[in-house]
Amino acid sequence: MGMVESGIIAAALQVAGYLFYGSKVLREDILPNPASWLMFAYGTLFLFIVEWDRDASFAILALPAACAISSIAVALYTLRKLRGWWPEHILEKFSFGLDILLTVAYVSAWFFFTGDLISADMREAATIIILLCWNVGIFTSFFPLLRQVYHHPRTEHALPWIVWTGAYVMLATVTVMEVGGINELFLYPVINACVHGLIAIRTAYWHHSHGLSIV
Repeated sequence: MGMVESGIIAAALQVAGYLFYGSKVLREDILPNPASWLMFAYGTLFLFIVEWDRDASFAILALPAACAISSIAVALYTLRKLRGWWPEHILEKFSFGLDILLTVAYVSAWFFFTGDLISADMREAATIIILLCWNVGIFTSFFPLLRQVYHHPRTEHALPWIVWTGAYVMLATVTVMEVGGINELFLYPVINACVHGLIAIRTAYWHHSHGLSIV
């Protein structure tokens, strides 16, 4: 199987997970965290733009593109359906505020560095730094959802998170094959595979221990 085909499969798994997730949301079997999904929406879109500017291949970009479009759809639906979505817990407020500040900083830096004010080598180095910092910021966007899943695991279901974990593992493999090793593009699928896997394990364990379907 070639890298392009693997990238397409990873993106297809991502979409499949979102379709299942969306069906559960519509049936109110899942209560998506609005703060996290809002951060997913603009964060993944920005990541796609930065990776595209980094000359990432179609095989690597297919999943982030699918994720950006799908997460925007979930965020819009969630924000439209729920009122009072602003986080109440002080740590969630801090996480959301920090994520906004980081995103503004990344976007501002990206626009500055993509101009003609610096050399091509400096621009490439700056894009790498932005990608590294953005991937660390994944934890700020996931914090409200992780806290919700920890305290209320019944609000999520394991299957979409299992599917998404598999998609990110495949993307990590594609990235290694594409770049011939490990670089800054590798962080996105690896961190997401770990976080998605953690949510899958937590929700699956809780549902199983209470005699409920893990899906």
